[in-house]
Amino acid sequence: MIKNFEEHTAELNELELLLIPNLINGFKNKTKQNPIKAPDIVKAMNVFLSNKKMKLKFTEPKLRKCVNHIRKNGLIPLIATSNGYYVTNDKDEILAQIESLTQRANSMLAGASGLNKFL
Repeated sequence: MIKNFEEHTAELNELELLLIPNLINGFKNKTKQNPIKAPDIVKAMNVFLSNKKMKLKFTEPKLRKCVNHIRKNGLIPLIATSNGYYVTNDKDEILAQIESLTQRANSMLAGASGLNKFL
């Protein structure tokens, strides 16, 4: 868990884990040419949950948590861009996603380093 974001960064609970196969199935037909945006995923998942009478509200932070689970467990090569989420086996696109994730992580580390100057 990440300090100050415990609710959003805790390991997936049993109900959230049950959603992973559905998310993966939804992502599988999404390509660079037809990505899906987060609000559309959230809406579709909440309709699915409602139809199944499951008492869980799906949110964008929960989506990001699920996406991280999918990636860190190597379930599918899931890409996220400003155009939305999609799956690819293109090596260059996967490398670009790795670079993007690394750059974001480094940016956060630089922010933490800057805050250290106040201590």
